[in-house]
This record gives sequence, C-alpha cells and structure tokens, in this order.
Amino acid sequence: MRDVVAGVLQRRRERFDPLASTPWLVETSVMRVQRVVTNETCNQNCWFCNARRAAEQPEFVARPAVRRRILEARAGDTQEIWLTGGEPTLRSDLADLVRRAAEGGKRVVLETNAALIDEPRAQSLVAAGLCAARVQLVAWGPAADAITRDPGGFDAAIRGIRALAAAGVSVEVTTPIVRRNASLVVALPGEIAAAALPVTGLVLVVPTAAPDPRECAPLEDVAAAVTAIADSARGLGFAVRFDQATFVPPCIFPKPERVAHLFALNRGYASLPGFARVDACGACVVSDRCPGFPEAARSSPLSKTVRPIVAHRVRRRLTVLSSIAEQVAREAVGRDVLRSSVYGAVPEYTVRVNFHCNQGCEFCFVSTHLPPAAEETVRAAIAAAGRERAVLVLSGGEPTLNPNLCEYVRLAKRLGVRCVELQSNAIRLADAALTRELVDAGVDRAMISLHGSTAEISDAITGAPGTWAATVRGLDRLAEADLPVRLNFVFCRTNYLDFPRYVDFVAARWPRVGIVFSFVAAHTDVVPRTPDLIPRFSDVLPPLLVGLERARAAGIEVSGFDSMCGLPLCLVPESERGGFSRLPATTDSSVGEFVKGEACVGCVENYRCYGVRRGYAELYGTGELCRQSAAPAATEAQDGCSP
Repeated sequence: MRDVVAGVLQRRRERFDPLASTPWLVETSVMRVQRVVTNETCNQNCWFCNARRAAEQPEFVARPAVRRRILEARAGDTQEIWLTGGEPTLRSDLADLVRRAAEGGKRVVLETNAALIDEPRAQSLVAAGLCAARVQLVAWGPAADAITRDPGGFDAAIRGIRALAAAGVSVEVTTPIVRRNASLVVALPGEIAAAALPVTGLVLVVPTAAPDPRECAPLEDVAAAVTAIADSARGLGFAVRFDQATFVPPCIFPKPERVAHLFALNRGYASLPGFARVDACGACVVSDRCPGFPEAARSSPLSKTVRPIVAHRVRRRLTVLSSIAEQVAREAVGRDVLRSSVYGAVPEYTVRVNFHCNQGCEFCFVSTHLPPAAEETVRAAIAAAGRERAVLVLSGGEPTLNPNLCEYVRLAKRLGVRCVELQSNAIRLADAALTRELVDAGVDRAMISLHGSTAEISDAITGAPGTWAATVRGLDRLAEADLPVRLNFVFCRTNYLDFPRYVDFVAARWPRVGIVFSFVAAHTDVVPRTPDLIPRFSDVLPPLLVGLERARAAGIEVSGFDSMCGLPLCLVPESERGGFSRLPATTDSSVGEFVKGEACVGCVENYRCYGVRRGYAELYGTGELCRQSAAPAATEAQDGCSP
C-alpha cells in the first residue's frame, strides 16, 4: 500500500493542481504546514474536483493508517496540520484525529464543505483542539448546489459555518474559480457581508486540471473574475487573497496593481513543477518569484499576449519577504518605546488586529494581503501590554473591520494597559453606534488618517473614491463623542502643497483635534522608492512652515516631528523642537532602516535623532542635513496617556 501511495504522491506533485486529490501527507515547507488526507470520498460531487473517489480504499482510510500519517505530520518543526479529504467530516472519529493532530501545541485546520457540521459537532471539534476551518463555497445560493451536485448543500454549509464560528473556530471561505462559476463568484463578497456570515476572509483557488479539462476557466475569465472580486471586497473592507497553492501569473491582469494585495510571492516560487515561462517573462521584474504559466494554460491566447510587469512598485506589492505565516508573525505585533517628557520611556505595543483595509494608500507599509493573526496571538499581545502597563495601539490594516475590536478594547482595560489608542481611517466610525461602543469600551484616544483637505486629493492617495467623505463623517462622530483625536497627515508628492489648506479645513471643522506630521517612508519593500511618491525634504518645508503658522494661530498642535515617521531633527522648524523628549532615540526598531550623513557628526541633536530613512537616502542622499550646534531647552509635554 505504501508504494501505491508513493506513486499517487509523485503523480500529484507532477500535476501540482491545488484541487487535485491531495497527497496523503503534503508539506508546505515554507509555512511548515502538513496536510493530512483523512479520506477520499465526499458528500458532494463538484464537476471540477479531482480529489473525490467513488469509494474509499480500506487500507488508506483505516484508523491506524490515518493516525500514523498524523504522527508523521507532527514530526520536526511543523507548525500547522491541515486535515483534508475528500470530506473529513464523513469520518465518525474526526474529533479524535483533531485531538491527535493538536498534541504538542500544533495548530489544527480543517478543510471541509461544512455541510455535515452542526453545533454539537462544532463544539466537540473545538474541545479536541480545532483552531480554524477553511470552508468551500463555490457560489451563493442554489447556484452552488448545481455545481456541487448536492441539493440543500449550500444552506447546510452556511449553518455549518455559523456553528463553527459560534464554537470559536476562525473560518475562511475558499472559492475555486472555474468555468461554471466565473461569472457567479463576483457576488460572493457582497453576499457574505449582507448575510453577516462570520468569516475572516475569502481565499481564491484557481484549478488548472479537472476530470474534464473544459471545467477549468480560461485565464482571461479568471483575471476578470478576480479583479471584480477584489474591487468589490475592497469597498466592503473584506479580506481576499489567493490560496498559497494557487499560482497564476500577475501579468494576466490588465491592471495588476488592482490585485497585487492578493498575491504573496517570494523567490521560493520561482520554479514549480507544472509551470513554465513564456517569451515575455524575460522582461518581467517578477520572474525571479513567479513560476510562469500553468502548463495546461500555455496554449491560451492570453499567455502569448501578456505584457510583462516592469514597474518595481508593483513587484514590491506582489511580494512577501518569507512565508505568509512568518510575515504575519513579524507584522502582527510591534514593540517600541514611547519617548515622553512626562513619563520617560513608556513601553508601546502596536497590535494589528487584521491586515486588510478598505483603502489602498500607495505609501502604506502594511502587508494588506495577509490573513489576520490568530486570535490567541492578539489576546496574548494585549495581555503582555497590560503586564507592562504599556500604551496599546490597536491598528491594522483597518481595525474597525474586525468584529472583535470592542472586545479587545475591553480586554485591554481589564488587564491594565496604560492607554488604548485606536489607529483608523474612521470610515466605519461614521456609524455613531460603533463610535459610542468603542468609547464606552475604553478607547482613550484615536489617531485618524486623513491625507487631504478635499476628496480629490485624499481619494487619489487612498485609491478608494468616496472614502474621504466617509472619514469626515467619522471624525464628526468622534468629535460628538468628545474623544481626543489626532489626525495623521502623511506628506507625499500628491498632497504636500495642500498642507496649509488642510490646516484651515481642520481648524474650521474640528478645532480641538491635533495633527500628526508623518513623512512618506519607503519603510518596507512594498512601498515604492520613487520621486513620484517621495518628495524632497526641501520641497516640503515651505508649505509646512506656512501650515505651522496657521496651526499656531488656530491653536492646533502639530506633533510627530521627532518620531521615526518625522523629519531629521536638524530640518524641523526650531519653533517645534522645544517640546521634544530628551531621551535618546530608540534603536531596536530602527537598526538598518536609518542612516546618518556627514553633517550628523558632532550634531547636538544626534543622540535623539533617527536620521534619514535608507530609502530616502538612496533617492536623494543626505546633503540636505545640517549640523546643529545648540539645541533648545526641552519643555514638559503630555503624551496623552494616564500615568
């Protein structure tokens, strides 16, 4: 039997179809994930599926055999074990398999159609150690039943999803894009949102092989469907990404920048079985991390007419630095030290409660294509912040898209954090009830991103037309709730001349808010390092000075100059430097990210100045810096948190 299984494994690896019958034990080495097939029959019979068998192989499905596969999957540095099929819920011993897979603290994920899951079974799976589920929905409503050939299966799946979520399982929806549903899947984000289905996001799968090859969608249909799904989901603030086993070349999309957040490419994907490059790949800047076209699709007319990607800003947005799991772990929780003139060095935790966002700012350094961190990761970070009496910043992506946000705030207050700050674009805070619930839960202050005085400027930056007006309404609700607010204005090429008008707009509408100065930074590889995005310091300073004069006249505080997102201190207007902390600049978060120039040698500000972002220095050098021989006396300044 082992030889038979080995042969199946080899054939499936050669085919490398994400919906092919899964090998008995598949390691996704980049993510340290092992997928264990529990059985090969299914209660549904999708037209495109390669995984389903008409009958089980007794030796393969026997309990000792499956338990042995789980034991082997747990070996080494495995982090996650996915139980898959066929349909695993056909097994009566599934809870026992989950329990065995979870031993040693492994995270267990169930791949299922959920049609056979009710509340008691969901609770038994959670008690056994189930953490997450990936539930396939091929369409919404009766159309799904026509594709799965399972009358009533869609309604049963929706009940199963709700049962899993109610039991505490994190649920993602997986959706294959095939010929039969390519025109139907566009509706999924809206239908899921309208039904308030408790899922964390949508994972897209693109099969390239099927029992009948005509069931696979042409690449041009895939591109159209995925683009429409991404556009719909962005407007709803709904997370969408490609499955890690799905590889479609980004060059098939007419505008790859519109779907770049769905990809998570790295150099480990440059060569995969079943894929090959076409002539146009030679000029593409992502050819070092893209495997090319599926062999089955190379005869497609689209594969012969694609335009290679030549923009490095698109390449950066298609990329993750390592694996998805490792990047989530890297970005989900950040620790820093808040330099306060009053309280000294205060620990600060930034917790990204999700990564997806309902805007798409080009200068955003957050990997918005990532799935959310595990619930236990978020709660553990909040608990750690409480133990240290830290300032807790709840951020994202856009954190108001997380339905648990208010509970996180309440948890933080119970556990003793010093201060809770919400970082948001305030679009959803236009809902007065949500704003009031967050304030009542214990949010102490908010920092709201608003990058222009007009919709034309702001919407061009955020890539989300109509959201400037929504942010303004959200700020109105915050003002009504009397919550301390600072506005984050990121100076970039598009808006730096707007700053004086921005100050006038803020002073007229919200005279009690403050403004945080931020300078666009090529902070990670996803942010373009280009003059089209990043202006020179010397260009920004004249409108900045005019805006500061207007802010002082209106009684509006402008801060942030001495942060890592501020300016080299020698370029900060002298009128703004007196209130800076005398504490040295922290280095843990900035090693390798900042550089200093010749003028920094002997500068009296050197010890508390971060210097210049490396990406800026690569563009413009450090010649704008000037040595300071005397520093103004520091004054007491509040950091907005209670001691």
